[in-house]
Amino acid sequence: MTEKIYYLDGLRGVAAINVMIMHFFIILVPAMIYSDRMPSHMGNIEQIFSSTPLGLIGAGNFSVCIFFVLSGYVLTQKYFKNRDKKIIISGAMRRYIRLFVPVLVVTILSFLLASTGVFHYYIETVMVSGNNNYDNYWTFTPDIVDAVKQALWGSFFTGDDTYNPVLWTMTTEFYGSMLVFAMALLFGVKRNRWTFYLAASVLFFNSYYFAFIIGMGFADMFNSKTSIFKTDIFKTDNKIILSVILFSGLFLGSYPIGTVTNDSLYAFLNNGLFEIPKLTYHILGAGMILYVLLNSQWMQKVFSSPVPVFLGKISYSLYLIHFLIISSFTCALFLALHQILPYWIAVFISCFLSVLLIIPLSYLFYKYVDMTGIELSKAFYNRVVDPFISSISRNTKQKQISSTIFGIYNKLFK
Repeated sequence: MTEKIYYLDGLRGVAAINVMIMHFFIILVPAMIYSDRMPSHMGNIEQIFSSTPLGLIGAGNFSVCIFFVLSGYVLTQKYFKNRDKKIIISGAMRRYIRLFVPVLVVTILSFLLASTGVFHYYIETVMVSGNNNYDNYWTFTPDIVDAVKQALWGSFFTGDDTYNPVLWTMTTEFYGSMLVFAMALLFGVKRNRWTFYLAASVLFFNSYYFAFIIGMGFADMFNSKTSIFKTDIFKTDNKIILSVILFSGLFLGSYPIGTVTNDSLYAFLNNGLFEIPKLTYHILGAGMILYVLLNSQWMQKVFSSPVPVFLGKISYSLYLIHFLIISSFTCALFLALHQILPYWIAVFISCFLSVLLIIPLSYLFYKYVDMTGIELSKAFYNRVVDPFISSISRNTKQKQISSTIFGIYNKLFK
């Protein structure tokens, strides 16, 4: 569906790691994220993290916005290069299967873990850490029929995330993908398409779908040969300009998801200008990061290096399975270590050993599950959708030829 752009994969991989770190923090040291509402376990460190740009470490919502901006770009960039509508049709027809197969497997895995009762370690851990925002997870009664229904439908169309809290993004990812596919197909060749992009941005400004539109706009801007921006006025290699945009994007991305007080470093941003400040600032920050990456050869080299690219390869798998592992293995290990070690040492060891487990399991999940989803989506399109479209196209052409011949016959002999 799209050609590989390794530095974009690298950025996605780093963002996935950041989401994982956020969930370590939220479960074990929640004041790192919500310092104003959670008990402190590590002195002033949590307050510093949650109220300064250090909060970029574990800025999960910002990282999710990066996912969405990247999706808007990656899903449409090849279309804007080639103007081949089959690229959009293929992407749209394959999208559900590509996302669904890993979701189904991870949901069944969650059902199995819940059936064994291992998630009680999570419930005990959040009681120790004092996180009352997340204490309602893993309290459901596992049911295989309900799990399959959620994987098939709920995760994508109703936002149901009972069996895995990270699946809340699947509805946004699916609908956002369909949004940019539809906009590219309907308006992608129009000279005034930027008017439609702007209208869509205004319409979806207070939602995550705004991130997809930003990504699609960049795909058009940086790849279209017929773009109104063909003079490259939005492309630059000026290091000062790119540095300013980069640090501004990172600052916006570090905007806290907890309470922003009047003496906070971010107080001037908390001015009532936006309906949901953290959402808007994180999306704008994510857009700035992608803009700099598309312009900066230095950043492209950094994110094209082996480690980020590998993390990008397994990012979807890591995103899907990490919360299950944290809720079982990490929490069980922490509860055991917490009895004999200082709190912060128990947290560090639990997280470190968990990462050593999550990374290889994510690779195995990628190799045997995620790749299966990709191959099944390709087979579905190549064997079902493409032949159907080709058949309709042939029939249409035959009717046009027959109509032309019949018209010529009427003119000659009647």
